[in-house]
Amino acid sequence: MNPLNSLVTAFRRYRSLKVMPLRLEFVVTDWCNLNCRGCTHYSPLAPKEFEPLDVLERNMSALSRACGNQIESAYLIGGETLLYPDLAEAMRLQRRYFRDARLYVFTNGLALPRMSEEFWTACRDTDTVVALTRYPIKFDYDAAEALCESRGVRCEVFGDRSDDGSFFRFALDPSGRQNARMSHFKCYNRGCVSVTGDRVYPCSISACVGHLNRAHGTSFEHRDGDFIAVKDVRNADDIRRLRDRPVPFCRYCICPPATVPYGPSKRDRAEWVED
Repeated sequence: MNPLNSLVTAFRRYRSLKVMPLRLEFVVTDWCNLNCRGCTHYSPLAPKEFEPLDVLERNMSALSRACGNQIESAYLIGGETLLYPDLAEAMRLQRRYFRDARLYVFTNGLALPRMSEEFWTACRDTDTVVALTRYPIKFDYDAAEALCESRGVRCEVFGDRSDDGSFFRFALDPSGRQNARMSHFKCYNRGCVSVTGDRVYPCSISACVGHLNRAHGTSFEHRDGDFIAVKDVRNADDIRRLRDRPVPFCRYCICPPATVPYGPSKRDRAEWVED
């Protein structure tokens, strides 16, 4: 991409985010049934772990009280969200605490043909949209969309990674010498406010980088200002400030990301780190 066009695109996105209503992504697991090179949740490196349902409810309750009806949309996200064992209850909790928001469950779709009746009922009862991302793999995505329609569940294609040039490598600089302000300005991952554990992060890369540290001995660290404890969120403006301003972690990010071919992860450090 032409550098000037990249900057123009980033600036337009920056302006739109400043006025966009908030979107929250509740991370229920980083484990996944795909193995994508350079995954921004570090799923190829993540253990088979799930967010405890009581922690998920506590976070939803606290953020609902703090932000009221200013949350436009809320997502359950992975990893692969459909692997979460308490997914139906998680969808019901999300509707309980975000009554007026548009609700989504992110998925690569692979598990949709095997989902239980409880899942489909919860989708309908909570008016939760299946947000499908297409990958260049041997899977019938048209059939997956038709399945949702047949079950009376709305389905939207959130992203299509099957096209050339649609996959990115979000590399990190271990020296932390990137210009944080410019990295934030040119970032393609902004707006994806991630809630995991008891913290709110401005992006999934920062939220999930612990998997990279544990797998490869890297030391990408968080400093004051990189996240907000859920209990400390007073209102929606606290989250907007976290989203719309560079944080210390931005010093690691090499932006804009490079376009790379889609492929399976070999779990190599070089997939995520620019040495």
